Amino acid sequence: MHRNVESGFSRITALTLAAALLALDAGPVAADVIVARNTPHLSFTASISPDVARPGGRLALVVNVMPKKRMHVYAPGTTYRAITVTLDRHPSLKTSPLTYPKPSIYFFKPLKERVLVFSDPFKLTMNIQVGTVPPKAAPLKINGTLSYQACDDRVCYLPESVPLQWTIPVKR
Repeated sequence: MHRNVESGFSRITALTLAAALLALDAGPVAADVIVARNTPHLSFTASISPDVARPGGRLALVVNVMPKKRMHVYAPGTTYRAITVTLDRHPSLKTSPLTYPKPSIYFFKPLKERVLVFSDPFKLTMNIQVGTVPPKAAPLKINGTLSYQACDDRVCYLPESVPLQWTIPVKR
């Protein structure tokens, strides 16, 4: 790294930048680092913890969803596309069903219809059992999708699917 970093950077900024560049070479990113996304209808954070997988151990997926103002997403039990998180099949992982909070009932006046929705911030959770992990399979690459359909008080928007991905080191 250059000793003279005078071109618009302070010494502290240069040290911060150096630390960030060194961190890039530190190895796999910890699993508890949050995946954050913002869509036109909602924002969410998703994390898998703990930050290391152990054969025979468990992982927990937590997705915190914040619908935007005047928006709602559908809950299971409606005829519309409910919000869900699915993980791609992985030979070393077995997932439990997604756990949902209690939804509220929304009355959609134009159709005189009552539907189950989430309009306030809520949390989705899933337990993941780690099975046998072959030595060449480490670290675990976990891919998935958050899918939903959102509506406001006048319009229902096209369904959305947002990709998710984590890389988790395996400790034996």
